[in-house]
Amino acid sequence: MYKIYKTVRGKLTNPQKPSPNCWIDINSPTPEDIEKLSPYFEIPEEVIISVKDIDEVPKLETVDDFQFILIQTPLNKAESEEGEFNVTPLGILYNKDYVITVSEGKNDVIAYLKSKLKNYPKNQIIDTSEKQKLILKLILFSSKIYLKYLKVIYQRIFAAQSEIEKVYHNQELINLIDISKSLAYFNRSLRSNFIVVADKLGKRKIFKSTEEDQELFDDVIDETRQAIETVKIYDRIAVDTANNTATMISNRLNQSVANLTGVTIILMLPTLVASIYGMNIDLPFQHNNNAFLIIMGFTLFLSMVGVMLFYRKKLF
Repeated sequence: MYKIYKTVRGKLTNPQKPSPNCWIDINSPTPEDIEKLSPYFEIPEEVIISVKDIDEVPKLETVDDFQFILIQTPLNKAESEEGEFNVTPLGILYNKDYVITVSEGKNDVIAYLKSKLKNYPKNQIIDTSEKQKLILKLILFSSKIYLKYLKVIYQRIFAAQSEIEKVYHNQELINLIDISKSLAYFNRSLRSNFIVVADKLGKRKIFKSTEEDQELFDDVIDETRQAIETVKIYDRIAVDTANNTATMISNRLNQSVANLTGVTIILMLPTLVASIYGMNIDLPFQHNNNAFLIIMGFTLFLSMVGVMLFYRKKLF
């Protein structure tokens, strides 16, 4: 499906057909969509393939009549605030007439921009005729959403740390591993996006043609750098917390094994005496009327001595 946006005299419209200076947003393009748009432009097959490949590396290249930018954008796979975070490609095609965004399935950057456009008179954040600004803002929004999700990830790390201080469970360790996985996706994608923006877009004069464009470009660079540094810090925290958790769980297990071993040894002493007196031979005190009490007292004495020795050795 696709939708067309065009700014006309300060108002955002939705024309039925593409025209110069419009933005076409295409999500999960179907053969029918491509056929309807074919009289105006052809979407290269490699663009669709790149957008569908979650592991595609961000890039900037010339494809047919378009300049093609591919970036990796953050994705909250779940609808809840806690979220399950990953990344998804966003393709941006532009030429002298159009800006075209191509995505596959849910894309949080496009969803964020469209939510802002619902109240366009108060949020005139785009002008479809200013293609370079629209492209830079899409990349800027991507970095801002990365930072937003990183705050959620930090809260999850903090919550996991708090739970670990109360009780050690493998689930907390699993949660931290999932967080580290999300951070790894973010780290790889942000660094690749930064290379595309700083090294490639930065060399295109169209993105720095005015002072306002230069400021917007600098904002994109700063937000992306901040997101990269934040990922690095949170990843270190998550790894350290996971390692500490694993160490504490291991120590607790070792202590439990030591306690069980001590209890087993203590119980072995009266069991040994009982086993000896279970033999069918002459034994001390067997003719004494108080034999049971004497033997019980002796086994109790041995057990108390064992407990004291273990306590002094700090094995309990």
